[in-house]
Amino acid sequence: MTAMVKAEGVHKSFGNVQVLKGIDLEVATGEVFCLIGPSGSGKSTFLRCINHLEKINAGRLYVDGELVGYRQKGQKLYELRDTEVARQRRDIGMVFQRFNLFPHMTALENVTEAPVQVKGESKATARERAGQLLERVGLGDKAKSYPSQLSGGQQQRVAIARALAMEPKLMLFDEPTSALDPELVGDVLDVMRDLAESGMTMIVVTHEMGFAREVGDSLVFMDEGVVVESGHPREVLTDPRHERTKSFLSKVL
Repeated sequence: MTAMVKAEGVHKSFGNVQVLKGIDLEVATGEVFCLIGPSGSGKSTFLRCINHLEKINAGRLYVDGELVGYRQKGQKLYELRDTEVARQRRDIGMVFQRFNLFPHMTALENVTEAPVQVKGESKATARERAGQLLERVGLGDKAKSYPSQLSGGQQQRVAIARALAMEPKLMLFDEPTSALDPELVGDVLDVMRDLAESGMTMIVVTHEMGFAREVGDSLVFMDEGVVVESGHPREVLTDPRHERTKSFLSKVL
């Protein structure tokens, strides 16, 4: 199985603070890969490095066999131009904690915008697929609603549809349910479950241990910028090997 994402010795610092201290991991194509750990452990930063929203300080990150953000000549790395980075990002969907929808656009317009502007799709084609995607996330009846007229959970499902509109080969989820009221979480997780069943490669930073256990293929526990433990979600969650993992899970399970 080819790796969709491969990290080799990835380091990232903000000033003097080392946030990632040599991350090595692989995510197979079609895999649902869950990242858990305390706040400040580097999970979200790692996710942002995968689509070059953050530049790494050392190491290599590959998506679908292609080096992210850089071109290598001999032993030297050269940063890609913005247009080349943007081209790479087209294949990587990202869903944030905060929904980041355009407030002045309807749900349908939010989902239609990127394929038209970035991919040059015709408005009719993009609109038709946007309608299908809104149906898929259970919001076919909300196409004409503005974000302010939608609940947080509905906005997050529009955000997922918007990311899918670019037909990405990889989806990154950065704690997609953490800003939601508890009763709205299930609808968003259902959409993610459906995506997983369709074979989408997903990396999910999450506090939803039930989702990780049921849907995840792999689970990594990160703390202080390193991978402490990894394995099948059920094994890590029910029988963690490391004291640090045990301590963390005793607080969240």
